[in-house]
Amino acid sequence: MSEQIVLVTGSSGGIGAAVVSTLNRRGDVVIGADRESKPDQEVDSFFELDVTDEEQTRQLVGSVFKKYGRIDALVHAAGVLGGTPDPFATSTSEFEQIMRINAAGTFTIAREVGNIMRESGTAGTMLLLSSVAAKEARVDYLPYNASKIAVLHIMWSMAKILGPDGISVNAVNPGPVNTPLWSQLAEQSGAAQAARAARAQQLPMQRFAEPAEVARSIEFLTAPENRYLTGLSMDVAGGAHLGMGT
Repeated sequence: MSEQIVLVTGSSGGIGAAVVSTLNRRGDVVIGADRESKPDQEVDSFFELDVTDEEQTRQLVGSVFKKYGRIDALVHAAGVLGGTPDPFATSTSEFEQIMRINAAGTFTIAREVGNIMRESGTAGTMLLLSSVAAKEARVDYLPYNASKIAVLHIMWSMAKILGPDGISVNAVNPGPVNTPLWSQLAEQSGAAQAARAARAQQLPMQRFAEPAEVARSIEFLTAPENRYLTGLSMDVAGGAHLGMGT
């Protein structure tokens, strides 16, 4: 196979855009999907996608399959942090919305792509974005953290279900990354630069990851020669959580 057909959701975001660039350099045919397109981004096709819309997600996956004849890889990078740091100030409706985007949205697109891969006999791969925030109790952004635990369970279940079809399913768990998502978190803390410096000092590597570093891990896990790797939860976090289920 000279090139892979890869669907990247959240393609306009910090990590998603880095994944698009990295997979383009590898020679993949990259299809982007997000709420809005990124100006001047090089994708073979772009589809508008709201991951909370089940029917739109189903139609998107069907359209990609109809146009390209197969989907070899899914990189699901779409997600949100949420607007309220304090769990006791977080409404139930906000909790439900974040879970709907990050957890239910992940389930929906993994189900749809998994069905297409099985029906077409494609021994493909799916890569889901979780977070190291899924691995410990934290005092802020509880809905986000809970949703990322759900992503890991979706990954493990899909890996077990789809393994007999030759389909691998893995997750990458970024720590702090230099993206707009972290900028939002830092600004909401009221001391953006101080929060960034303090968080970096907690990591053995004492710096944030760049989006391209996360993208290179995704490039590795979606490579055709690495299909035997499945059910993996890979931390890309500068040593965060060493010795805690890494």
